Amino acid sequence: MYIFIALSMTKNVTFCFDFGSPYSYLAYNNLNSIREAGGEVTIMPVLLGGIFKATGNQPPATVQKKGEYMFKDINRWSKKLDIPFKMNPYFPILTVPHMRGAVLAQRENILEKYMQVMFEAIWVKAMNLNDQEILTNIAEKSGIDPNQFAEEISSDEIKNKLRENTEFAISKGAFGVPTYYLDDEMFWGIDSVKFLLDDLKK
Repeated sequence: MYIFIALSMTKNVTFCFDFGSPYSYLAYNNLNSIREAGGEVTIMPVLLGGIFKATGNQPPATVQKKGEYMFKDINRWSKKLDIPFKMNPYFPILTVPHMRGAVLAQRENILEKYMQVMFEAIWVKAMNLNDQEILTNIAEKSGIDPNQFAEEISSDEIKNKLRENTEFAISKGAFGVPTYYLDDEMFWGIDSVKFLLDDLKK
Protein backbone atom coordinates (compact mmCIF):
# COMPACT_ATOMS: atom_id res chain seq x y z
CA MET A 1 0.00 0.00 0.00
CA TYR A 2 1.32 3.43 -0.95
CA ILE A 3 0.54 6.54 1.05
CA PHE A 4 0.80 9.87 -0.72
CA ILE A 5 1.24 12.94 1.43
CA ALA A 6 0.35 16.30 -0.15
CA LEU A 7 2.96 18.90 0.61
CA SER A 8 2.02 22.54 0.47
CA MET A 9 4.23 24.39 -1.95
CA THR A 10 5.51 27.79 -0.93
CA LYS A 11 4.72 30.39 -3.56
CA ASN A 12 7.27 33.07 -4.30
CA VAL A 13 6.13 36.69 -4.48
CA THR A 14 8.50 39.33 -5.86
CA PHE A 15 7.98 42.75 -4.29
CA CYS A 16 9.29 45.76 -6.24
CA PHE A 17 9.60 49.07 -4.39
CA ASP A 18 11.17 52.53 -4.34
CA PHE A 19 11.65 54.61 -1.18
CA GLY A 20 10.19 57.67 -2.90
CA SER A 21 6.78 56.00 -3.06
CA PRO A 22 4.67 56.40 0.10
CA TYR A 23 2.58 53.43 -1.04
CA SER A 24 5.77 51.35 -1.14
CA TYR A 25 6.30 52.29 2.51
CA LEU A 26 2.82 51.09 3.43
CA ALA A 27 3.22 47.95 1.32
CA TYR A 28 6.56 47.07 2.94
CA ASN A 29 5.00 47.32 6.38
CA ASN A 30 2.18 45.05 5.22
CA LEU A 31 4.36 42.25 3.78
CA ASN A 32 3.54 39.95 6.69
CA SER A 33 0.01 39.55 5.33
CA ILE A 34 1.58 37.91 2.26
CA ARG A 35 3.87 35.72 4.35
CA GLU A 36 0.98 34.65 6.56
CA ALA A 37 -0.91 33.59 3.44
CA GLY A 38 1.97 31.28 2.47
CA GLY A 39 3.96 33.58 0.21
CA GLU A 40 7.73 33.67 0.33
CA VAL A 41 8.67 37.27 -0.40
CA THR A 42 11.63 38.22 -2.58
CA ILE A 43 12.33 41.95 -2.22
CA MET A 44 13.57 43.75 -5.33
CA PRO A 45 14.77 47.37 -5.19
CA VAL A 46 13.92 49.21 -8.42
CA LEU A 47 14.16 52.79 -9.65
CA LEU A 48 10.73 54.32 -10.03
CA GLY A 49 12.09 57.12 -12.19
CA GLY A 50 13.43 54.54 -14.63
CA ILE A 51 10.05 52.82 -14.77
CA PHE A 52 8.28 56.13 -15.40
CA LYS A 53 10.72 57.04 -18.16
CA ALA A 54 10.38 53.67 -19.89
CA THR A 55 6.58 53.60 -19.75
CA GLY A 56 5.73 57.28 -20.21
CA ASN A 57 4.04 57.34 -16.80
CA GLN A 58 4.06 60.43 -14.56
CA PRO A 59 4.21 60.79 -10.76
CA PRO A 60 0.68 61.28 -9.35
CA ALA A 61 1.75 64.46 -7.57
CA THR A 62 2.40 66.14 -10.94
CA VAL A 63 -1.35 66.08 -11.59
CA GLN A 64 -2.83 68.49 -9.03
CA LYS A 65 -6.16 66.81 -8.35
CA LYS A 66 -4.65 63.34 -8.47
CA GLY A 67 -1.93 64.40 -6.04
CA GLU A 68 -4.45 65.90 -3.63
CA TYR A 69 -6.48 62.71 -3.69
CA MET A 70 -3.40 60.51 -3.33
CA PHE A 71 -2.40 62.09 -0.02
CA LYS A 72 -5.94 61.63 1.35
CA ASP A 73 -5.88 58.01 0.17
CA ILE A 74 -2.50 57.34 1.80
CA ASN A 75 -3.80 58.63 5.12
CA ARG A 76 -6.83 56.37 4.82
CA TRP A 77 -4.60 53.37 4.20
CA SER A 78 -2.22 54.22 7.04
CA LYS A 79 -5.17 54.34 9.44
CA LYS A 80 -6.69 51.13 8.07
CA LEU A 81 -3.40 49.24 8.34
CA ASP A 82 -2.42 50.97 11.60
CA ILE A 83 0.89 52.11 10.12
CA PRO A 84 2.26 55.53 11.20
CA PHE A 85 2.64 58.02 8.37
CA LYS A 86 3.69 61.65 8.06
CA MET A 87 3.82 63.47 4.76
CA ASN A 88 7.39 64.46 3.97
CA PRO A 89 7.74 68.23 3.31
CA TYR A 90 10.83 67.52 1.17
CA PHE A 91 8.85 65.29 -1.22
CA PRO A 92 9.69 64.35 -3.90
CA ILE A 93 12.81 62.54 -2.72
CA LEU A 94 15.32 61.86 -5.50
CA THR A 95 16.00 58.24 -4.62
CA VAL A 96 18.81 57.08 -6.93
CA PRO A 97 21.41 56.88 -4.11
CA HIS A 98 18.85 55.47 -1.69
CA MET A 99 17.93 52.64 -4.07
CA ARG A 100 21.57 51.90 -4.89
CA GLY A 101 22.05 51.67 -1.13
CA ALA A 102 19.23 49.13 -1.00
CA VAL A 103 21.05 46.99 -3.56
CA LEU A 104 24.20 47.26 -1.44
CA ALA A 105 22.27 46.38 1.73
CA GLN A 106 20.75 43.35 -0.01
CA ARG A 107 24.22 42.16 -1.00
CA GLU A 108 25.32 42.60 2.63
CA ASN A 109 22.23 40.70 3.89
CA ILE A 110 20.82 43.67 5.83
CA LEU A 111 18.22 44.84 3.33
CA GLU A 112 15.19 44.72 5.62
CA LYS A 113 17.01 46.65 8.36
CA TYR A 114 18.07 49.22 5.76
CA MET A 115 14.49 49.46 4.47
CA GLN A 116 13.13 49.88 7.97
CA VAL A 117 15.37 52.82 8.90
CA MET A 118 15.12 54.44 5.45
CA PHE A 119 11.33 54.22 5.19
CA GLU A 120 10.95 55.46 8.77
CA ALA A 121 13.25 58.42 8.14
CA ILE A 122 11.27 59.47 5.05
CA TRP A 123 7.65 58.63 5.90
CA VAL A 124 7.50 58.77 9.71
CA LYS A 125 10.19 61.24 10.78
CA ALA A 126 9.81 63.27 7.55
CA MET A 127 13.55 63.94 7.30
CA ASN A 128 15.27 65.60 4.35
CA LEU A 129 16.67 62.53 2.62
CA ASN A 130 17.68 64.68 -0.35
CA ASP A 131 20.59 65.72 1.91
CA GLN A 132 23.54 63.39 1.25
CA GLU A 133 24.91 63.69 4.81
CA ILE A 134 21.56 62.78 6.36
CA LEU A 135 21.19 59.92 3.90
CA THR A 136 24.59 58.51 4.81
CA ASN A 137 23.80 58.79 8.53
CA ILE A 138 20.55 56.88 8.07
CA ALA A 139 22.33 54.19 6.03
CA GLU A 140 24.88 53.85 8.85
CA LYS A 141 22.05 53.06 11.29
CA SER A 142 21.31 49.94 9.24
CA GLY A 143 24.87 48.72 9.67
CA ILE A 144 26.59 50.05 6.54
CA ASP A 145 29.92 51.80 7.03
CA PRO A 146 29.63 55.43 5.77
CA ASN A 147 32.78 55.22 3.68
CA GLN A 148 31.64 51.93 2.13
CA PHE A 149 28.22 53.43 1.42
CA ALA A 150 29.68 56.49 -0.33
CA GLU A 151 32.04 54.37 -2.41
CA GLU A 152 29.80 51.45 -3.30
CA ILE A 153 26.72 53.37 -4.45
CA SER A 154 28.89 54.81 -7.22
CA SER A 155 30.28 51.42 -8.27
CA ASP A 156 29.36 49.82 -11.59
CA GLU A 157 28.34 46.63 -9.77
CA ILE A 158 25.64 48.37 -7.73
CA LYS A 159 24.50 50.62 -10.59
CA ASN A 160 24.17 47.67 -12.96
CA LYS A 161 22.24 45.55 -10.46
CA LEU A 162 19.71 48.32 -9.83
CA ARG A 163 19.35 48.82 -13.58
CA GLU A 164 18.88 45.07 -14.04
CA ASN A 165 16.17 44.98 -11.36
CA THR A 166 14.37 47.93 -12.93
CA GLU A 167 14.51 46.39 -16.39
CA PHE A 168 13.12 43.14 -14.97
CA ALA A 169 10.14 44.98 -13.53
CA ILE A 170 9.54 46.86 -16.79
CA SER A 171 9.77 43.65 -18.81
CA LYS A 172 7.13 42.10 -16.55
CA GLY A 173 4.72 44.99 -17.12
CA ALA A 174 5.47 47.42 -14.28
CA PHE A 175 4.47 51.06 -14.70
CA GLY A 176 4.80 52.06 -11.03
CA VAL A 177 5.36 50.76 -7.51
CA PRO A 178 4.62 48.96 -5.31
CA THR A 179 4.32 46.08 -7.74
CA TYR A 180 4.11 42.40 -6.85
CA TYR A 181 4.61 39.36 -9.06
CA LEU A 182 3.24 35.89 -8.36
CA ASP A 183 4.70 33.79 -11.16
CA ASP A 184 3.66 35.75 -14.27
CA GLU A 185 0.74 37.52 -12.61
CA MET A 186 1.27 41.18 -11.74
CA PHE A 187 -0.44 43.03 -8.90
CA TRP A 188 0.03 46.82 -8.73
CA GLY A 189 -0.65 49.02 -5.74
CA ILE A 190 -1.41 48.21 -2.15
CA ASP A 191 -5.12 47.86 -2.90
CA SER A 192 -4.40 44.88 -5.18
CA VAL A 193 -2.91 42.87 -2.30
CA LYS A 194 -6.35 41.45 -1.53
CA PHE A 195 -6.35 39.74 -4.93
CA LEU A 196 -2.78 38.53 -4.42
CA LEU A 197 -3.77 36.99 -1.09
CA ASP A 198 -6.73 35.26 -2.75
CA ASP A 199 -4.41 33.71 -5.34
CA LEU A 200 -1.93 32.59 -2.66
CA LYS A 201 -4.68 30.74 -0.83
CA LYS A 202 -5.81 28.75 -3.89
